[in-house]
Amino acid sequence: MQITVGRRPRNPRPRSGPARFVPLAAHESSTADLLHGCPVVTASGQRVGIVDRLMIDVVTHQLRYVVLARKRGSAIVALPWHALYFDAAQSKLVFYTLG
Repeated sequence: MQITVGRRPRNPRPRSGPARFVPLAAHESSTADLLHGCPVVTASGQRVGIVDRLMIDVVTHQLRYVVLARKRGSAIVALPWHALYFDAAQSKLVFYTLG
């Protein structure tokens, strides 16, 4: 049993092996280049952010997340790819949720 006071316990076993997801920047792929800077909005049209990079699953080689550009001091936001669709009429990615 590990008890700590005032801070998180350290992981006794560091993770071995390659990372599961890798970032894909605009200059590394034509698809990433096409989506880089693309606006992301909600279904009601409210702006969420713009695409900074894509996250690819190393095991399956599939696109899993879209990472939005950060404002200074803000958190990183990664949206699941399956929760987005491209609205060609407006040239925007739309983030939709149920509810």
